[in-house]
Amino acid sequence: MERKYLIAHGYFTLWVLLLSLAPLLSFWWVMPRPDHLMGEIYRFTTLGYYGLLLSVIAVLCLPLSTSRWTRPLYAILLAGWLLYLVIDVATFNLYLFHVDWVMIEMFLMDFTGLGVPVFLLVLAGLLALATCAVLCWLSAKTPSMAFAQRGKPLLLAVGLFIVLLTGNSIINIWADRYHRQEISYITPYLPLYQPITSSKHAEPLARLLPGIFPAEFGTLDREAVQEKSVIQYPLEPLQCTPPEKPASILMLVVESWQADALNPEVMPNLSRFSEQALRFDRHISGGSATVPGLFSLFFGLHASYYPAFKATPDANPSLFTETLANLGYDTRVYTNTNLERFSLRRLIFPRVPENHFSQQETDRRVVNDFLKRNTKVNRTPQFDFVFLTSSHSPYKYPRQFAYFHPLPKVKGGYALNKHSDNRVYKNDYYNSLVYVDHLLGEILQQLEQTGALENTWVVITGDHAEEFNENQAGFWGHGSNFTRWQTQTPLLVRAPGKVLPAHEPRPSTHQDIVPTLMHEVLGCTTARESYSTGENLLALPEHRNSVISSYYNHAYWVDGTILDRSTGKEYQWNDFNQRANSIDKDRLHQLRAEERRFFKSKASLRE
Repeated sequence: MERKYLIAHGYFTLWVLLLSLAPLLSFWWVMPRPDHLMGEIYRFTTLGYYGLLLSVIAVLCLPLSTSRWTRPLYAILLAGWLLYLVIDVATFNLYLFHVDWVMIEMFLMDFTGLGVPVFLLVLAGLLALATCAVLCWLSAKTPSMAFAQRGKPLLLAVGLFIVLLTGNSIINIWADRYHRQEISYITPYLPLYQPITSSKHAEPLARLLPGIFPAEFGTLDREAVQEKSVIQYPLEPLQCTPPEKPASILMLVVESWQADALNPEVMPNLSRFSEQALRFDRHISGGSATVPGLFSLFFGLHASYYPAFKATPDANPSLFTETLANLGYDTRVYTNTNLERFSLRRLIFPRVPENHFSQQETDRRVVNDFLKRNTKVNRTPQFDFVFLTSSHSPYKYPRQFAYFHPLPKVKGGYALNKHSDNRVYKNDYYNSLVYVDHLLGEILQQLEQTGALENTWVVITGDHAEEFNENQAGFWGHGSNFTRWQTQTPLLVRAPGKVLPAHEPRPSTHQDIVPTLMHEVLGCTTARESYSTGENLLALPEHRNSVISSYYNHAYWVDGTILDRSTGKEYQWNDFNQRANSIDKDRLHQLRAEERRFFKSKASLRE
């Protein structure tokens, strides 16, 4: 490749970056201005993120700069980038969320249904053509421009981007660890923005530069944080009148629990318990990973809201656990997982004191602690959350619970062959569930012996499911697709005098659990639409829409059809390889409205 074309390729990318500044800086106008200098610096350094993003695209597209016939392709690609930013600015100004592939597809299918007039569509088309034409012309002319023969300015620009991104990452690592919401509130306002976090590097950073990055937690009060948040939750104050003798609530959550594993052979204790409970045969987690699963479980919201809530957790904690605290419930948490990560503890259990937060090394110790603290019926209503994780890969269990054989010679050996025989790995997984079933059996047995079960709502479910290549597409574990093998998990609900033992065939979701408990147990009469996107489990509709999330991706679930929002791919919830019929656009509009419901209006942000 000739040197001049290489340099011209870089300059052309730089021109596009400069053009990108207009839409990127317009997001600053929407967001509330930072109150501190560090916030202003952080906001400015985000430009390095986008500079390096385009630099990476430029490097990947270098082969397109070798010919005058291929250079226009690169110009069209970057024109698409500019148009995406312009469309995203308009969308964010209206709805306070960013554009994804499905929204673009919906726009192309039914732009009038989204309220877009025809003349505006024509104007946008002309703008797109003009942008492509100008960039194609600029791409062709750049190699002949005199200044485009000098490579040093390009190196300086890339160096500046690296410095800015490094500064941005350092600030965010510190802000994330020390709950500096005067920094983190900025994240939801920016498109395609995924800042770097690292808890293990934050404390050394604070020791190295204590004057700049003090090891002190943020001190913004809830009202100040709420002003900067994009979230309005709930939409109206909650009205609750609990019964004279409120029931206790016990929530037992099993890590990576596949629905098919709830059977007498693998989990005899829970199978017997299910005969006394309402068993939901088609229950779907709010996510195919732990974070979205727990978020939807405790908020009663689609997990696509999680990034916005995480940015300002002190302003928007779980309304369910807040209501429990306000009504005098004694809340205790038992787990061996680190809920400090991903702001889960601050979001879900901000008012649980340390002496009620039991974080042990093993599930055995978790259950021992629970049994020790619950030897008799408490006069105060309780909410106990027990989260067991032995069934997370690599699966853990004592040798005496190895009921299923043969076992894999190497745990996780399927990573070397995605189409390995899944039986040995599933045996390993089943053994961990045998162990979990034994531990949960101890809990249920003690509560029955003490009589606590007679006035306790028991909810048993998983955070998500676990796949063993059942789709025959090379997927193992969780977080990689939204089929039933990664999202369908058991749900059992037992409430003496309120819920009769039965099988419920209608679809249910994690989002349904909070509004059910709020209404049926806590006596909340406020319309559930003002704080949840779920239904009442005791009055489920026949047809369902839902949003399922992964680590960074989201999908729509409509009556058994999955629409992946990042790729636009449609497939059956039961089978990744089976193409689905197109989802009704009205159902998609309904889901979009649910995802917008708890975002503030632009006007309220500027007040």
